[in-house]
Order: sequence, then structure tokens, then C-alpha cells
Amino acid sequence: MSKFNMLPNNANMYNTTTNQKVHDLTEEIAQMKGEIDRLDLITEAMWTFIKEKGYSEEDLVKRITELDDSKKQKKKALEDGERPEQDLCPFCHVPLQNNGKIADRCIYCGHEIITSPFK
Repeated sequence: MSKFNMLPNNANMYNTTTNQKVHDLTEEIAQMKGEIDRLDLITEAMWTFIKEKGYSEEDLVKRITELDDSKKQKKKALEDGERPEQDLCPFCHVPLQNNGKIADRCIYCGHEIITSPFK
């Protein structure tokens, strides 16, 4: 008898844990795909409204390029050690606290304001 046969058989324990993780990740990926499909549909609907207002695909590409360049410049500035600009509370003029939600909140007076929905 081999000394390896005397060790407890934990293969099923690892297999069950791995299968559950794979199942959980598969569900998460499916949810993400659904969210991407939803956002794709919303984007397409918005683009049809914009085209109806007279804008062209060239206008869209130009704006995408401008925004992408701006984001790259901001990222490079942060990497170079620059501090990001902070929005100030319109009431007490102290920096707003980004709370991870759409609205920023002033930690001093409690005022909430949407400075940019794309932060």
C-alpha cells in the first residue's frame, strides 16, 4: 500500500468548493452580459435621438476622441503626482466628499449636489 493512499481523500471537498466558485462566477458573468446589453440598448437609443438633432457619426467620433484624450491627460497627471481638482460646496465653499454615489455631499453643511454623473 502506498503512503499516499493513507492520506484523507479531500478531492471532493476541493471539487465542491471549486464548482461553487465556478457557478458563482458564471452567474456574475451572465449578469454583466445582461448589464452590457442593457447599456448598449440605452446608448443606441440615445444615439438615435442625437442623430435626429442633426449630428453625424463624425461628430460622435470627434467627441469620443476628445473625451478619451482628456481622460488620458488626467490619468497621466495623477500618475505624475498632481492632485485632482475638487468640486467645492456652493454654500460653504469647502471640498465636496465623493461618497461613491451620483451626488457628492458636503461633510460640513450636508448639502448634496450632482457635479458630474460620469465620475
